This record gives sequence, C-alpha cells and structure tokens, in this order.
Amino acid sequence: MYLKDPLERRIDKLMDQVTRAGDDPSKRAAALEKYLRFAYAHDDGLMDVAAWTEELVDAYLALGRIDEAVTAATKASRHGHSEAGELLCDLAEKLMRSGHEPTARGLWDTARTDFPDDVWVFVQAGSEYHDLGDHATAMSWLTPGVELAIRTGDPESALDQLVPLRAACQTALGQQPDELQLRAAQELARRR
Repeated sequence: MYLKDPLERRIDKLMDQVTRAGDDPSKRAAALEKYLRFAYAHDDGLMDVAAWTEELVDAYLALGRIDEAVTAATKASRHGHSEAGELLCDLAEKLMRSGHEPTARGLWDTARTDFPDDVWVFVQAGSEYHDLGDHATAMSWLTPGVELAIRTGDPESALDQLVPLRAACQTALGQQPDELQLRAAQELARRR
C-alpha cells in the first residue's frame, strides 16, 4: 500500500476544497487562492500552477475582479508557469472580447516585453485588434510579428495567419501591399 507523504496529502486536501467549491466563482476563487499560495510556497513541480491559475483567472473574471485576474496571470507568467505568453494572451483576448481593451493593452505590452520572441503574442494581439476594427493598432502588432516570423524562419507557421491578417488591415487602411507583405507572401508561396 502506497502512503502519501505530507505534501501530497496537503495537495489532495486543497484540491478537495477546489472540487467542493463547484461552479460557484466566489468559493472557487477562495479555494484556488489557497491552492496557489501553497503551490508557490512549495514550487517543486508537483502542482500545475498554469492550469489552476487559468481557473482562478476565470473565477475572478466571473466576479468582475479584473485587476486580480491580471495580477494572477502576470505572476504565473513571470514565474515560468506558462507556455511563454500564453496566460497573458488568453486573458488579454478575454478582456478584449468583454469590452476591457485598455486593460488588455497592458497585458499585450507585458507579453511583448517579457516574451519578445514569441510570435504568437503578435498573432493574437494583431488578430484581436483586427477583429475590433482597430486596423492601425493591429498593424503595430502584425508588422513586427511578420518580421519575427521571417527572421526566425517561421518554425511555427505563424505566417499562415499573419499574412492574410496584415493584408486585410492594409486594405482596410487603404494601403497597398508593402515590401514586407510581398516578401512574406513569397515566403508562404515558397513553402507550399
């Protein structure tokens, strides 16, 4: 019979509290706060901080506690508990879609600063601003995203999304395809 060590028993107890909280965002947030405090204090890789931070962020959003959601996502990202800027970008997308663009803008900027080589930060921000109809701001994300993808050889195939998004923004802004757009389109055609 396997006997759990005290750390594993404590984790199980905290997870039971999360489970008992159910879908009640207030109870869930309180239980997840306890769990994550413990996880940060015992950072030994046993706990999935990123996934539970995402759950906490969703609970905070359901409660209208936007600043706390931003703080939780930023902390997890800066402590390496996220795939590059994923937590920040996911929260920024949710905020953009719920009318909180100024707060999302800060998250996009943090993601760009903290993860300058993560092409998906540029794709996601550019896409969200495009969808919002703010084509000039979208271009400020898509242009460096295209440059990054070309410079790195586009290992993640981000040009597949960047090129058409940037073309749509240029059209909406009454611009002709520039040298960068033509070069990116050629790169896409070469790969196919």
